[in-house]
Amino acid sequence: MNFILDVIIQGLLYSVLAMGVALTFKVLKSADLTVEGSFPLGAVVGAVSITQGTPIPIALLFAFIAGWIAGLITSWLHIHLKIQPLLSGILTMSGLYTINLMIAGNRSNLPLFQTTTLFTRPAWVSISQTRIFHLGLLLVIVLIIKLLIDWFLITKKGMMLSVAGDNPLLVIGLGENLGSYQTLGLSLSNGIIALSGSLVVMMTRFYDLSLGFGMLVVALASIVMGDSLLKSTSAKLTTMAIFGSILYRFSVASALALRLHPSGLRLMTVLIFVITLLFQPDNMQTITKSMRGGWNIVTSSKHSKIISFKHTK
Repeated sequence: MNFILDVIIQGLLYSVLAMGVALTFKVLKSADLTVEGSFPLGAVVGAVSITQGTPIPIALLFAFIAGWIAGLITSWLHIHLKIQPLLSGILTMSGLYTINLMIAGNRSNLPLFQTTTLFTRPAWVSISQTRIFHLGLLLVIVLIIKLLIDWFLITKKGMMLSVAGDNPLLVIGLGENLGSYQTLGLSLSNGIIALSGSLVVMMTRFYDLSLGFGMLVVALASIVMGDSLLKSTSAKLTTMAIFGSILYRFSVASALALRLHPSGLRLMTVLIFVITLLFQPDNMQTITKSMRGGWNIVTSSKHSKIISFKHTK
């Protein structure tokens, strides 16, 4: 039972990261490498904030804003300086390495064992009930974030963001600014990713400068696994990301239970990702196009209603 609870807790904890990456990978059809800088950025901002006595909700807000700014930088490099999306993310990620180090006071790690965090067990919860407490708290947090993302995607801005990923020329044809929607998608995505980083560091009670290494592959593997599992259903994008994250964590936990050395987890992550992609050629095509620095331009009939609505109005 403890094994299952630990898997679900870890899956829910990193599902926020998966939902954030899904906004660029599945909605904007682009693999943004900023995640490996914005994830530890949110972690260090959240860690430093609570050690300075900042209320936990405000610390989480600071982390989200920091990630939002990181997304703004990436979009600025791409849109205004005409740098390819992949390279823009790499440049921002590289710059954030130094910024994260500076925020932490030029320290590569920051322990939080003596600091009260969001996941600190209250006095009315017994030690044996700690897992249940963490599970319930994470369920509430993840559900709130999921519902907010689902709500945003059905608003006019959210639907236009989806159009910007499916058919950029359609956005231009409607008289909208394509760059503003790309900026919105990147900023929102990295804000959620940074929020995920702050949640992770509050749970683990330890910040490390290399925290973001490999997080993009982890998130993409979760998204693709969730897509494979629920593709035939009418599940929402966020639901796929959550279930995929739990399934990925189950795969990792099972490998550890079989006495796989922890040093092999990175290789296992890559293998899980590659094997899953073999059954999802559409996802492989999306990644290939994003690596080339272009946007996936297709004719989407599901957005034809937007055109007729726009014209009739």
